[in-house]
Amino acid sequence: MSKGSLLGTVLLIGVAIYLIGNMAYMNLRPVEPILPGWEEFEPETFSRYRQNGESMLLEIYASWCPTCKAQHEAFEALETSGKRPSVRAIRVDFDTYEEFCRSIGINYTGALLVYRNGRQVAQGAGLVTPESILNFLEENMVSTTVAATAQVPGS
Repeated sequence: MSKGSLLGTVLLIGVAIYLIGNMAYMNLRPVEPILPGWEEFEPETFSRYRQNGESMLLEIYASWCPTCKAQHEAFEALETSGKRPSVRAIRVDFDTYEEFCRSIGINYTGALLVYRNGRQVAQGAGLVTPESILNFLEENMVSTTVAATAQVPGS
């Protein structure tokens, strides 16, 4: 075996180990805890909220998704700075509710969806900074409230 072939083989093995290790970490790391004021998705509850015309923000989330992790950190920063969505905020576990996600036209994670009057009115993806999330919420007429005084509808 030539020096070039050996080097190429070693490099290929190194890249494979890195990729497998990264995939293992993303699949085995714990799920971020749900933020204060947020709800875990339940199909029956979501249907009731839609029928009642409630405004909602849905986050399509997966523990293995690096975008979701960054998005979660951005929502944590908003929470820490005293801002949170003023609408009902719901986290949808993509792996558990993949069929539901596909039924609403979502086949990826890291998406944010706004519902008003029973209809999806906005969709964003890859929003991983507090600023980009605030811009998305403001563009779609979802205000933020000071966390200390925020009231989740129905609580």
